[in-house]
Amino acid sequence: MEILGIDAATKKTGYSILNSETGNLVDYGLIETSSVDVRDRMKEIYSKLKEIITNNNNIKVVVVEDVPVNNHSNLKTGKDLSILHGVILGVCFEQHLPCVVYAPSGWRSVVGTYDGTRQGMKREVQKQTAVNKVNEIYNLDFNYYPRDTKKNKSDDDKAEAILIARALYLENKEEN
Repeated sequence: MEILGIDAATKKTGYSILNSETGNLVDYGLIETSSVDVRDRMKEIYSKLKEIITNNNNIKVVVVEDVPVNNHSNLKTGKDLSILHGVILGVCFEQHLPCVVYAPSGWRSVVGTYDGTRQGMKREVQKQTAVNKVNEIYNLDFNYYPRDTKKNKSDDDKAEAILIARALYLENKEEN
């Protein structure tokens, strides 16, 4: 059985697949959309997620980060992410897969990247901490670039997708 972890965003959605019994990383990647129109980008994400699930018939559960709508300074961003959640739920319903939703602080607490401090709640700190954590656990060579993101490709979306799936793995491991 495998867990599909998703760090949802309308331009770059990170995904990961973890073995639910061992916690081993099976696959990870980034769904990068090309369209200017947000609804077309959502169709691209829908199609790619469906393809990932179809090509990995061992996926038994999907886990995604919740949208903290009240934390968005840009209402449009919060709205678009909420719609994207609906798209992800639609794929789950269609593929007969349960979907677990974690609050950002919830999955970060489970995997040990949330320290509860004001500094630890800053976006750049959270992204860097996620990258550091997956590099440590899975011996990866991910990078995070808080600036010059047009020149440099950050791996924080993939790192967070891995950790979101890992949170569910760790919680299930504790229950058994």
